[in-house]
Amino acid sequence: MSRLSAIEDPSVLRASANLLGLLQSSEEEWFRGGGDASDVDARIAKRAEAKKNRDFATADRIRDELKAEGIVLEDTAAGTTWRRE
Repeated sequence: MSRLSAIEDPSVLRASANLLGLLQSSEEEWFRGGGDASDVDARIAKRAEAKKNRDFATADRIRDELKAEGIVLEDTAAGTTWRRE
């Protein structure tokens, strides 16, 4: 039996990971790759405003800039979400 399978209490594993500086963020933050999410969110808001004003050139430019930084935008009926490639 491995040592990991011997751990019956998940909080022991979390505490050990915390000690090593692991598992510090939520799943959503981890999948977004850390960094400054507020900057990305602000740029997405500017893009939404540009689309609302039918300024599609600006909206496309913002999408292209984010894509160049490895950020993929996903437009849905509920709004725009993003993730890192």
